[in-house]
Amino acid sequence: MKTSRQEIQNYFELIFGAKPEIKHWSKSKGLPFYLLDEYAFDTVTLYDRQCLVLLAHNPFENATKIRKHIDVLKKTVDHPILYATGALKSFERKRLIESGVQFVVPGNQLFAPQLGLDLREFYRSRHAEKETLSPASQALLIATIIRGWDQDYFFRGVDLVDAGIYSKMTMSRTMKELHSFGLIEPASNEKSLRWRFVGAPKAIWEKALPALQSPVKRVVYADRRPVESRAAGLSALSKMSMLGEPSTPVVAFSKEGWDAHVHRSGCAEVGQFDDPVVEVEIWSYSPDHIPVSTDSVDPLSLYLSLRDDLDDRVQISLDEMMEKIEW
Repeated sequence: MKTSRQEIQNYFELIFGAKPEIKHWSKSKGLPFYLLDEYAFDTVTLYDRQCLVLLAHNPFENATKIRKHIDVLKKTVDHPILYATGALKSFERKRLIESGVQFVVPGNQLFAPQLGLDLREFYRSRHAEKETLSPASQALLIATIIRGWDQDYFFRGVDLVDAGIYSKMTMSRTMKELHSFGLIEPASNEKSLRWRFVGAPKAIWEKALPALQSPVKRVVYADRRPVESRAAGLSALSKMSMLGEPSTPVVAFSKEGWDAHVHRSGCAEVGQFDDPVVEVEIWSYSPDHIPVSTDSVDPLSLYLSLRDDLDDRVQISLDEMMEKIEW
């Protein structure tokens, strides 16, 4: 299976978090015909380090032959040389490694010790810098878990969300985050990279839990209840369990949604002890971005917003609500 320049660029950007510069190798014109028949030649530059990539025209056949080809090229090339193909079987990868051939299979594996780029270090640093998913990634993940998927579900980022909700840049960043936390993996080597979840919806939820956080950023109080709003907090939990309703109803808005509502309706924020009509949770993402058929927020975001509540009744009610979810 052949691979392409675009697939290599996408794969390097995915694992290293930066887009490499890829150019056709100008010196390839002077190479022997038997090399030109076997490969296309590109130079890849990443973090000021350069390598020559041999894009194989034909499926892998012989590690020894590839090793000889690389030895010929080393006479004119100072930087590392990387063999690239679209697919390798496990024993083929083993033979390449034993022969000292560095290689890349986009979406699957990179073996390039001479580049000085240790994937483990990159993954460790990325986890250390970011221990939780961004709000957009969390909202998209929860929305997808609620919709569910089967084991043959392959997707692109744009397949997970309605057009216009998030930008292409946000969706690209979300795919990188979900991959870095081990929730999705590449499912194809196509030009437009497709993904798949590494487990069923419930398994992904449980695996993602340490990286998820409460969507509630702050709480305000208002002198009138919005006509169109989603119940949140204890109000929403009371609709999904045996818990009694709170004395002051709770609703949820994104910051942009709440600011727009205040401007449009003329309602005013009041103090907590000034007899407020409603408690408003300001969320880090819009509760409307997660499709549910009720007038309450989705149960998974609700769980995250209340899981640290110390009231035993709340914890019992959360357990009751989660047991009702059909994964």
